Amino acid sequence: MYTWKPYADKIIFNANIYTVDLTIPEIQSGKTDFKIFKNGFIAIKENRIIATDNGDGKEYAGRDTELIDVKGATVIPGLMDSHMHALFAGIALRAVAMEKCTCLDDMLTGIKERAEKETNPDSWIIGSAWNELAWKDGLKPDAKLLDKVSGTHPVAAKRICGHVLVANTKAMELAGITKDTKDPVGGQIGRNEDGTPNGWFFEQAAFSLIESVCPPETEETLITAIKRIGSHMNSKGITSVIDCNLPYEHTRAYLQALKQNKLTYRSNLTFYLDKAEGSVDYHLNRIDQMMAVTGFGNNMIKFNGIKILLDGVPAMGTAFMRENYKHMPETRGFTTITQEELTSICKKAAQYKWQMAIHAIGDAAMDNVLNSYKEASVQIDTSENRNYIIHAVFPHQDQLEAFKEMNVPVTVQPTIMGVMGEEACLTEELADNNQPAGWYFKNGIICGGSSDFPVVDCNPFLGMSKAITRVCLDGKVHGKEHCVTPSQALIMWTMASAYISHDEEKLGSITPGKIADLVVIDTPLLESTAEQIENTKVLKTFLDGKIVYQR
Repeated sequence: MYTWKPYADKIIFNANIYTVDLTIPEIQSGKTDFKIFKNGFIAIKENRIIATDNGDGKEYAGRDTELIDVKGATVIPGLMDSHMHALFAGIALRAVAMEKCTCLDDMLTGIKERAEKETNPDSWIIGSAWNELAWKDGLKPDAKLLDKVSGTHPVAAKRICGHVLVANTKAMELAGITKDTKDPVGGQIGRNEDGTPNGWFFEQAAFSLIESVCPPETEETLITAIKRIGSHMNSKGITSVIDCNLPYEHTRAYLQALKQNKLTYRSNLTFYLDKAEGSVDYHLNRIDQMMAVTGFGNNMIKFNGIKILLDGVPAMGTAFMRENYKHMPETRGFTTITQEELTSICKKAAQYKWQMAIHAIGDAAMDNVLNSYKEASVQIDTSENRNYIIHAVFPHQDQLEAFKEMNVPVTVQPTIMGVMGEEACLTEELADNNQPAGWYFKNGIICGGSSDFPVVDCNPFLGMSKAITRVCLDGKVHGKEHCVTPSQALIMWTMASAYISHDEEKLGSITPGKIADLVVIDTPLLESTAEQIENTKVLKTFLDGKIVYQR
């Protein structure tokens, strides 16, 4: 039987509280200072914050109130990653991790060791996060090299960017890929001089040829992946994410994980429109038939937007640029769908008030997105849909004006900028303007913080540090004028990301009335160096006022 009690269930006290209590219009106007309680308390009733101020909050305490003394530690809002692939990251925990490889031989050794441990000669070996740009030898893997270490096992390993997959000969044989296999629409198959496949596959449309013959994940393994990745993200202070590229079986797994009390983060799901699964007309019909739209769901699982992957990445020459590449002068990249197709999708989304979330890295790709957003808004006001651009890596001033005019937020990944090493492939101007978070702030554009996990680790404090310093893999600071302040970095992973997921009225700040998602950390972020911020330790993470992680 439920009994109402006229006092707080919990009081967190002796805390250095960063409230981030700002409105979106205030952030857009350039305001970044917010209330700080140096020796404060947070009173929680059920799952809501009912009071926060200086003092110990004893006036809100009853005989059953739990008192939590954080001994001067800093408390911040629950952190929100506005672009990642959480469930895929959970699945990838079983893969051969390659992000720490320092050369090609490290990658091949990892595959060989896994192959020797596998008792089933037909089992797949999956790898993740290799990055030849970070290797001391700079050599690239291909099918023949993988064949030498994989034995009878099929192998498929995604590059750190998530836009390239390399497979061995056995994997290609299982997928029926030969010299005569044509490039799929929106993707490319890497080839040797004689036209035979070399094991490289560019973009989802191409490497889905390989993934289509990989053993499917069961619902049980998906639920386990959700639980495992939730534990990892909670340990980093993450309580909410926008989870992209999900097929229907993943959506169902989320629901089952929630029912089984195994979901410890809020997941905003995207409806992935992938041309590899059907034509644009097919997807337009799917949108017509969808029984859900942006916002449909509850506080733990809801639909966020329609995700489109429009172009690729600079290192591979697949991001769609206004000018040809420095390192690949024969190309300026490509898009996975045409301008006309993109506009038709944006218009259909506007009809149903779907939010659009479009991956656009190249400046020309952003031109396409902004043009389509503009066309979609001619007959229907889409400003409240919060159509946004994922990555938005190389903006120009003329594009920033369009962002402001149509209220288009962005979500950036400073850790990728810091560790990917793509500055070696870029002109000096492009390297300096790579993910200019500070520039977005100065122009009143809402800029959400994210990681693209598992491309790089989801640690928000690492992302904040990279956004503050802009130190890249080459050890240089690129675009110093685009650095953000510590308060802006915290806003990126709180109120800005909450706005992108339509949650700024209930999440993103420590404000009475909002949900009690909170993080206790050992670092006073606003008084710390970037290095100290990067090394921040999470002491406790609260979701709905309940502890889901404790160090």
